[in-house]
Amino acid sequence: MRAFVAVSRLGTITAAAEALHVTPSPLSRTIRELERRLGDDLFVRTYHQFERTAFGDRFLPLAVEILAQTDEAESLGSGATSPLRAGGTPWTSRALTKTLTDTCEAVTGSKLDFSSDLSSVLLESLRHGEIDLALVHLPVDEPGISSVALAQYRYAVVAVDDDSLDLGRPLLLSDLAGRRMLSLPLIMQPAPMRIFLDSIYAAGVESIEEVDLRDMVGLQARMARTGELMLITPSDDLPGSRFFDLGQARVYPVDDEEITFEVGLAWRTRDSLHRDAITDVVSAMTPPDGKVPYIG
Repeated sequence: MRAFVAVSRLGTITAAAEALHVTPSPLSRTIRELERRLGDDLFVRTYHQFERTAFGDRFLPLAVEILAQTDEAESLGSGATSPLRAGGTPWTSRALTKTLTDTCEAVTGSKLDFSSDLSSVLLESLRHGEIDLALVHLPVDEPGISSVALAQYRYAVVAVDDDSLDLGRPLLLSDLAGRRMLSLPLIMQPAPMRIFLDSIYAAGVESIEEVDLRDMVGLQARMARTGELMLITPSDDLPGSRFFDLGQARVYPVDDEEITFEVGLAWRTRDSLHRDAITDVVSAMTPPDGKVPYIG
């Protein structure tokens, strides 16, 4: 199991062998033997690269839970327990992130081991048992992962020296037809970003260019030169507005019904070691009336 999870996480036999302090050949044989016993391939093998098959995707949650249970059993005599580990994307509300850390610490009674990274990175860490709870953008479509929405974003279009979108009402996406748009990179959170970008393309925009995160600082100057537009979440509590001088740009609110982009908690469905703590955190943070509130 440990060999499979390591290769799944690191993508190569060599990297996994180094992490497990073994040589590649016996590790490769271990993977082959596990596949023989399971009766199906866990990986598609390309040149030096291993990618999980659909069967490997389904098997991963069970393998991670078996390892967690094994590690817990081995530490039973020492009295050590597995602490709750959480992570969150920095591309969401700072207030929501603080609520998560405060709630986790209140539930567990101990300082939280917290990591910050992109949603896509956090989900891989979650799937492989490196963290137990993650504040990420939704939807999450990975096997073995449960999720709940905590909030959704309110959007606006930012333009520089362009008052043509001042229509006296919140914008519809169809008002952006024929325009050139900028977007954050797809890799930040692939599943929700695809849905987000598809909805903009369906509205008839001319083009959407993903902006490298390294180029975000000079974004407003670029838009002044090119006339490009960008959808942002116009709140001081959210990172999107930090790259613009909104006093110098034009900001046009978008109708709330036009875009649904949510942030929420994700966790391993099979996680029995942290089930009670996760249940308590999720219950404490989930909107009591079932209505997902807006940020901004």
